[in-house]
Amino acid sequence: MSEAIINRSPDLIKLQSEDYRIEICSGYLIVHYIPYLNKNKEIKSGTLVMALANSGNITIKPKDHTAYFIGEQPCNIDGSFVTSLVNSPQKQNLYANVVSDFYLSCHPDDRVYADYYDKVTTYYNIISSPAINLDSEACRQLKKPLIVKNENSPLVYTDTNASHSNTACFNDKFYPLKIAIIGAGGTGSYILDFVSKTPVSEIHLFDADLFNTHNAFRAPGAASVEELEQQLFKVEYLYKKYSQIHKGIIPHKEYITQDNIASLKSMSYVFLCIDKVSVRNTIAGYLIDNEIPFINSGLGIGLSNCTLDGMVEITAAYKDHYSHIKEVFSGNDVKDDDMYASNIQIAELNAMAAIYSIIKWKKMLGFYCDTKQEVRSVYSINDNDIYNGKD
Repeated sequence: MSEAIINRSPDLIKLQSEDYRIEICSGYLIVHYIPYLNKNKEIKSGTLVMALANSGNITIKPKDHTAYFIGEQPCNIDGSFVTSLVNSPQKQNLYANVVSDFYLSCHPDDRVYADYYDKVTTYYNIISSPAINLDSEACRQLKKPLIVKNENSPLVYTDTNASHSNTACFNDKFYPLKIAIIGAGGTGSYILDFVSKTPVSEIHLFDADLFNTHNAFRAPGAASVEELEQQLFKVEYLYKKYSQIHKGIIPHKEYITQDNIASLKSMSYVFLCIDKVSVRNTIAGYLIDNEIPFINSGLGIGLSNCTLDGMVEITAAYKDHYSHIKEVFSGNDVKDDDMYASNIQIAELNAMAAIYSIIKWKKMLGFYCDTKQEVRSVYSINDNDIYNGKD
C-alpha cells in the first residue's frame, strides 16, 4: 500500500529521487535521517513525520502546515533553539510505538504548501541547514539504506483519517481481531459499514437471505437496479461493496445452526443482528460457554396513533458480564404480524442500533472511555430517553 502511493505520486517520487528516505505508515509520511544540531552543537539524526493527505493511491495537497519531529530540539549553528519552528515540546503517541518529541509549525509567507515535496523540503532546509553548514559530509553519512516494513494492513488504502485526527495510535487494538456479524440485513449492514473502516483482521458475514429491494432501503449506500436484478445473497452484495475498502471480509451464505456454530469459536467479537429469539438464544449460549464477547442489537417498533413508536436496544456480554443475559434474553420468536417482521423501512433506527453497538464495542476494546460500563442501552423513540443498565 505504501509503495503504491509513493510510486504514483510525483511529489513523493521527486523526494525519493533526491535521496530523501521516506515511507508511509498508518497514514503518516515519515522522512528518516534528518540531520540537525542539538544544543551542544552535535550533529544528530532525527525523523520528520506529517499526516498524509491522499485520494486513493495518489497524494493531494497537504491539509495543513504542521509536522512532528522525533529527536532533540533542533538548534541553530550557535546552539540556540530554532524557536520559530517548535510549536510545543511534548510527547505525542502517533501510531504503534512511535512517539514524537516535538509538534512543529512552519507556515512560510502564509502560503499553502503546493505538495509534499514543497512541505518536506521546506522543513528539511530549516531543520538541517545549521548542521549542513557545520559539516555537510557528516550529514551525508547519516543517511542509511531504509528498510521499509511491509504494511500488512487489511485496509485496501491508507487510513489517513486516523493520522489526521491523531488516533492511529489506537490501531493496534484492532489488528488481531476476527469479527463475526450474524444477520446482514439492516442493522448488520450498518455495523459492517463501521467495522470495515477499522483495521480488524477479518470480518465474517453470516446470512442466507437474498438482497431484495426492501433491503436496499434498510442498508447504507445505494444499490443500483442492476445489482438488485442480480438477486445476490446479502453477504455477496455487501462483500462486493465493502471489499473495496477492507480486504478481510469473508461472506458465508448460511445461517448459524447447531451444525456450523463451532465456526464462531475463533472469533474475537460477535455482533448478533437477528430477530428470531430461539436462534439468538442458542447462539448467545454458545458464545457465553466459550467466553466469546458479543453485542446483541434489536428494534421493537409498533404503530401508535398513526405514528411509529418503539425502542432501539443493544445488550453487551463479555468477561465477568454475562449474568444479565438470561433475564434480558427472554420472550418468544417474532410473530408474523409483528410490525418489524413486516419490513417497515426504518433505516435510521437500524443505523442507530449499529452506532450504539459499535460505540459499545469500542468501549470494550478500550478505544473509548467507559466510566459507566453499562451492559444494556435502550433508546425510546417517543420520549427521546436513553436507559443504561448494568448487570
